[in-house]
Amino acid sequence: MNRRFRYILSFFALTLLILPAAAQTRITSPYSRFGVGELMFNQNFRNMGMGGIGIGFRSNLSVNQLNPASYSAVDSTSFVFEATAFSHFYQQQTTAQSQIGNYTSLGNLSFGFPVKRWWGVGLGLKPFSNVGYKVLNSVVDEQIGTINYLYEGAGGINQVFIGNSFKLFKGFSVGVNASYLFGSIDRHASVSSDSTGFFLANQIKSNQVSDWHFGFGAQYEMKLAENRNLTFGVIYGPATSINIKQTETIQRMLPGFTNYDTISFYEGEKGSLNLPAYYGAGVFGRFNSQWAGGFDFQMQNWEEYKIFDTPGNLNNTYQFAFGLQHNPNIQTFSNLFSRLEYRAGFRYGQTYLNLNDQAINEFGISFGIGIPIRRTYNGLNIGFEFGQRGNTENDLIKENLYRINIGVNIYERWFMRRRFF
Repeated sequence: MNRRFRYILSFFALTLLILPAAAQTRITSPYSRFGVGELMFNQNFRNMGMGGIGIGFRSNLSVNQLNPASYSAVDSTSFVFEATAFSHFYQQQTTAQSQIGNYTSLGNLSFGFPVKRWWGVGLGLKPFSNVGYKVLNSVVDEQIGTINYLYEGAGGINQVFIGNSFKLFKGFSVGVNASYLFGSIDRHASVSSDSTGFFLANQIKSNQVSDWHFGFGAQYEMKLAENRNLTFGVIYGPATSINIKQTETIQRMLPGFTNYDTISFYEGEKGSLNLPAYYGAGVFGRFNSQWAGGFDFQMQNWEEYKIFDTPGNLNNTYQFAFGLQHNPNIQTFSNLFSRLEYRAGFRYGQTYLNLNDQAINEFGISFGIGIPIRRTYNGLNIGFEFGQRGNTENDLIKENLYRINIGVNIYERWFMRRRFF
């Protein structure tokens, strides 16, 4: 038991070290200007490599955060640790110009272990949303000249989660994730002009988020034959009112002056951010000892999103995802290439963005590979996804997305003597 507690304490110490880095994540997407920013899906490297599926996925070698009911799959004498980092590259274009951007950050840090044979626990740190944009809109006025509207934003929301899963009877598990959301989203809007008779204005707004959010899941596994099974899963998260504190400063500079005057300042104004309910269902099947795959569907009612009781004018979201996994022979330790895991997937869905009366859709095609470390179940995992969001119609922006995901998973026995090869 002492060894177990040492691992848990080490996990929390590592989490505390990584928290500042997670809070500094920056992206460069103008679409992150709306709502709570760009949503980060609950994915580890296995999920991403298979198109993001995971509602029906359960494995004793992985911490599947997408469905907390899966935590009970961890062996009763083992623990699982996973860490993931990712790099996102954006190619953004309109009908007139294009630009590129990128950012690299922690993807997730997670730890799974059993309490009893029928009770599993998962905990970790992961991003919930990211904000990073700089948009300049210039308008020519016949009397004033060029007026520049500049919009900037940075920050995001992270979450620390702990989940519990219980096997209620053979094949059936339920689970719950308790996530503490924290972080800040800073936005800056300004108006300026080269005209000497035009006043300048600034609005600086910072929203700090800190509150709990809960998600639930269930899975039912059907054994069909040796090395063949089907697992059906569902997830649900109720609508939640999240506490936020807002600081807002409004400034102006009159013609002929060189300093801004503060005309309005509010600090620590308390309010709420209404996160909408989400739903999902999926199925994952193991066809034989080498092939497995599944399908997921998710939706979330973002039309109900509000901040300080102000509607966000967002769309409801949905996503379909398909994925496959191939293991030539994971049980053998004699041949590295026969133990490689190959993954592929596809996803398509509607984001919560509705700009110029047009919904913004997104798709992604993903691939992944798992490379075992020595003769163990530990491994290095690499995933790649190409995606596309939006289009150039109606003065919108098309983004080509290139995501690289690198992760490591550690599977260890707590109560068994280790063998060295």
